Amino acid sequence: MLEVPVRQDKTLLSGIARNGASRTVAAYARHKPECPHKGNPYCRKCRCPKYLYIYSNGASRQISAKTRSWEKAEEQAQGIRESFASAQQLQYEMEATTPAHSCGVETTQAIDEFMQEIERLNREESTREKYKLTLGRLAIWCAAQSPRVFLLAQLNVPTLRRWVLSWTGAPTTRHNQHQRLIAFFYFCIGQGWIKENPAKRIKNVPAEQDETLPFAREQYEALLEATYYYDSRGRERNGDTTNSRRARTYLKLLRWSGLRAGDAACLAKTKLRDDDSLFLYQAKVKGKASSPVYVLLPPDIADELRSVPPSSVTDPSYFFWSGRSKRKSEVSNWQKIFAKVLAAARERYPKLFLERNGQPKPAHLHMLRDTFAVEYLLAGMPLEEVSRLLGHSSVLITQKHYAPWVLQRQQRLAASQRAAWATMGIQGGRPQ
Repeated sequence: MLEVPVRQDKTLLSGIARNGASRTVAAYARHKPECPHKGNPYCRKCRCPKYLYIYSNGASRQISAKTRSWEKAEEQAQGIRESFASAQQLQYEMEATTPAHSCGVETTQAIDEFMQEIERLNREESTREKYKLTLGRLAIWCAAQSPRVFLLAQLNVPTLRRWVLSWTGAPTTRHNQHQRLIAFFYFCIGQGWIKENPAKRIKNVPAEQDETLPFAREQYEALLEATYYYDSRGRERNGDTTNSRRARTYLKLLRWSGLRAGDAACLAKTKLRDDDSLFLYQAKVKGKASSPVYVLLPPDIADELRSVPPSSVTDPSYFFWSGRSKRKSEVSNWQKIFAKVLAAARERYPKLFLERNGQPKPAHLHMLRDTFAVEYLLAGMPLEEVSRLLGHSSVLITQKHYAPWVLQRQQRLAASQRAAWATMGIQGGRPQ
């Protein structure tokens, strides 16, 4: 059997080393001296004898393909490659059927145990669904690979990066999915299954920060006025229907409590006290017992909430909720109701809800929570206290979302100081 020239052999080996392959098969031509393509061992046009270069786990050899056709030589090379892949697949399958302590934990087993832990920690249903969706996609992707990714230890940085690169969607969606992946691998590290977090070593895309846009006072009043019309079959003003009163009370609750849409929709009657304070949550105090946090509702808002009429399915223990449906379903229902109210408001007060270019202004339920926060900030309430009412885990979160409004508050404070200086006869400008 003829050997590949030394120079050509080194070229092939150096290419394999650069690619980091442990097994590969390459077809090449061993040109005759008179061949015009003798400088290119990978030329497919000539009729010189074809050989196969086989590299496996550090050892290499060259065998004759016994053909002058490049296509036939490539078919032989592909057959050997497939035999390598079959052997690797068999190895993975054998490893997957052996005890976990000897070869590692299966990816699907790790996902199942992580989801059990999420449920044990009483995470919100929406949170559990998001983890289930992300890790379910991971399991499907692992099963579709060739060879399949059976073991958690196989999800190293290069392998995981291939999956991450296949993601589509908005930057915020990909950012949040990456964060859930990081949490999953940290759990696996805590169980002793792996030693490092591969998702942490892959740079996450930055999330798009949505601009905080509260409703102007005129917009808020227009929305309340629209509740008198949205449930009416004609164009007459009728705010005494059950649906109209419930919609109006719900919007007022969001505006004056700062609750999230789901928390307001599923609010229990026991959380509203006789002094018109509404229980929000138990604040964790380091080294001490947790303390309750309340928000004080205006008396008329509290009275309206107490007298809100129930629907045909409302549970007596709640203001709005049936007690049976999922929180996500409740939010979806109120979003549909708000869409109808908004449509009625835009019809009656189009200038309030349109940009100068004629495009509709943003309007959604969460903006009532933003209105709650911004109004208190502009009224002079400290950022730390607003953060506490919103239930943020850190004041930095509040600052991140409401920084422009904190700046506007400071600018108003400075303007008030200059007005006071003028009254005192002090020049407000710095000498030039």
